[in-house]
Amino acid sequence: MKRIVFAALLLAVTRSAVFAAVPEPKFRAVNVDTNLAIGYGLALADIDGDKRLDLVLCDKQQIAWYRNPSWEKFVIAEKLTALDHVCVAAADIDGDGKAEVAVGAGWNPGDTQNSGALFFLNPPADRTQRWEPIQLAHEPTLHRIRWGRDWQGRMTLLTVPLHGRGNEAGKGTGAGVKIQRYRPPADVHAPWAVETLNEQWHQTHNFDFVQWDDDAAPELAVAAKEGVFVLNWSRAQNGYVAEQVGSAENGGCGEIRGGSLGAGRQFFAAISPLHGHQLVLFTPGPAGAKPWSRRVLDESLIDGHALACGDFLGLGRDQIVVGWRAMGRPRSVKVGLKLLTPLDAGGQAWRSTLIDDDTMACEDLQVADLNGDGKLDLVAAGRSTKNLKVWFNER
Repeated sequence: MKRIVFAALLLAVTRSAVFAAVPEPKFRAVNVDTNLAIGYGLALADIDGDKRLDLVLCDKQQIAWYRNPSWEKFVIAEKLTALDHVCVAAADIDGDGKAEVAVGAGWNPGDTQNSGALFFLNPPADRTQRWEPIQLAHEPTLHRIRWGRDWQGRMTLLTVPLHGRGNEAGKGTGAGVKIQRYRPPADVHAPWAVETLNEQWHQTHNFDFVQWDDDAAPELAVAAKEGVFVLNWSRAQNGYVAEQVGSAENGGCGEIRGGSLGAGRQFFAAISPLHGHQLVLFTPGPAGAKPWSRRVLDESLIDGHALACGDFLGLGRDQIVVGWRAMGRPRSVKVGLKLLTPLDAGGQAWRSTLIDDDTMACEDLQVADLNGDGKLDLVAAGRSTKNLKVWFNER
């Protein structure tokens, strides 16, 4: 009996020492805008070429950017379609030091045949003025877009709808979701070449880029109702090949982000199911067995809708930020952000720290070093809270 008590005491002391060795996060919150309509999507990019990352917001009827560090707001497009804007992507695609912007709009997830719209915003010389919208071909229920390099290192636009055509109410009917890649021509007014990378899943929600091999093309991690998948470029097949790394347990996943526990130990963080209550960790099985091991880190989320991974604490391994929005719930139900920190290199023990307590109904979340101090900061847009906030990392 004494040995059992001693062992339990030793374990408790050891755990306390591990917790004490890992610093607590320290963030300073700044309100950038408190008058959003919905705050559908965010991107971080240098819009004006001053070598600072600006905030780019996709709101219900406006596309705007906020100049770092004053956060002055400039509306660059408005009411591109009668229905809502829904997503935005920003990156320097031509190497001039200033980012280009693409926008998804025409949002109606119930119309899997005719909804959606896709625009490239052509910037004027004065980027604080309105940008010219150039409409591109698109798939219905267009939901997420990102700029990323192809296997030859060229910048392209990746687009992912919510549903495949005819997938009514997410039942897995009809055609698969067309994940497509757009190549910008030298004259952006000319037709853009479009390539379908995959169309095997019926409902997706988000995707992420990870760079886990030695070719130029990043891998695409896709969160779908059918599970978590990685699309990887294959020279042999001259195309992308899909591997399933996460099971369809609990209805699959809605959000996905790649992270690292250091020393080449990769993981995926996901929210399960779509708009779900679980924060899930996927890690490789023995000898790379698929699907990966699934572990629930938190199951108290209420309408989880945003994820990011990064090393905010300088541990040499990533932490996970998760946000939830409680859409459709009474206002008495709290919203916010949490930081999940691995307390050991193997990711066996995790600590949960509340970053925001009921001021951010998180619709989207991005992370980057915004003030050049070498530390990752947080940016989030809130739906019912109608706010855009920055949390500066002051650890």
